[in-house]
Amino acid sequence: MPSQDAGIRIAFVNSTHRWGGVKTWTLDVAPRLAARGHAVHLFLRRDDTFQDACRNAGLSVHPMDFGPDWNPLAIFQLRQLFRRHHVDIVVTNVSKDNRIGGPAARSLDLPVLQLVGGPGDLTPRYRVRLEQRRYVTAAVVPAHAVRDSLSRFDWMDVEHRVAVLYNAVDLDFFKPGQGAGALRRALDVGPDVPIVMTTGQLTSIKGHDVLLRALANLSYSPLLALTSRGPEEEKLRSIARVLGIEERVRFLGFRERSEIPLLLEDADVVVQPSLEEGLPISVLEFMAKGKAILATRISGMPEAIEDEHDGLLVAPGRVDALRSGLERLLGDPALRARLGQAARVHAEAAFGLDTLVVNFEVLLRGLLRGGRTGGLLYYTPPATSWSGKRA
Repeated sequence: MPSQDAGIRIAFVNSTHRWGGVKTWTLDVAPRLAARGHAVHLFLRRDDTFQDACRNAGLSVHPMDFGPDWNPLAIFQLRQLFRRHHVDIVVTNVSKDNRIGGPAARSLDLPVLQLVGGPGDLTPRYRVRLEQRRYVTAAVVPAHAVRDSLSRFDWMDVEHRVAVLYNAVDLDFFKPGQGAGALRRALDVGPDVPIVMTTGQLTSIKGHDVLLRALANLSYSPLLALTSRGPEEEKLRSIARVLGIEERVRFLGFRERSEIPLLLEDADVVVQPSLEEGLPISVLEFMAKGKAILATRISGMPEAIEDEHDGLLVAPGRVDALRSGLERLLGDPALRARLGQAARVHAEAAFGLDTLVVNFEVLLRGLLRGGRTGGLLYYTPPATSWSGKRA
């Protein structure tokens, strides 16, 4: 185990196909860990385009073929790589990461920390219980509501194995006032056209179909800009055609991370219509940009957004509630400005990226002290962690 002041050698194992919240989190946190003197290695799918962004950030990337769960060749390869780079701790995301990286780490007696994004990321299936008991030392979640939801599984032992660290945002990168005109140029519209924007992957849990139905029959005629891709895209295009709003829905496709803060600048309203999530990083990005936010009251969302103070919260899956929120925000520039200003202030106070990196480092050192089976025995949550409660 490295000394308290020595750098930690960290292996991030991620076998996922799509670029979601955990990859964004990794790209934010890993370079800052490296800047603090830690050796960071990323083990990614060979065909994963996320590799390029990681290399551009100066990170050490190791492409590999994961294959099926518990693939002995991949396990052996990871074990050799962990030994070669003298890895101290392994950080995983999804179950496949645990089923490949877990055995490799266990064979070297290394602790494993799993990044769990939302309440639906873990299920009571036997294989999930097995990997948690056998391979995963602890889990970190982005909100207290997610931790509470995991308490329904007694085998998770949340008191001793689940830590809460809020997601965070680069406050300088997502700064208000930068990027004016970028989104309107991309959409080829003038300054008088109201724009609603959302940035989530086009997957079923994101609730884009509900947003499209809410957009129909509005008193206003905003354009909706969707800046991502996903398996639901064709279905969403079909829904827009059936609703007769196809001309008002623009699918802008995948956008590089560097483009998002610039595109957000022109958005009059930003929406997070998710049906199930933890605490989406995109919402924190909206807050940092000082945008008027309309989001669903799910899981950790109320821990970041106080309804009517720094955003509007509505019931998930409710077309009427989402439509009502859009009506209010599109029709009241003063309300948009007030919510946006409060959101930026809150982001600065509670969700800065530097704080997350320091807190994550504290968590890693605590896990290293406890070893592979110690859980959170030697971890004390930093006093500066945002509690989700307001005075």
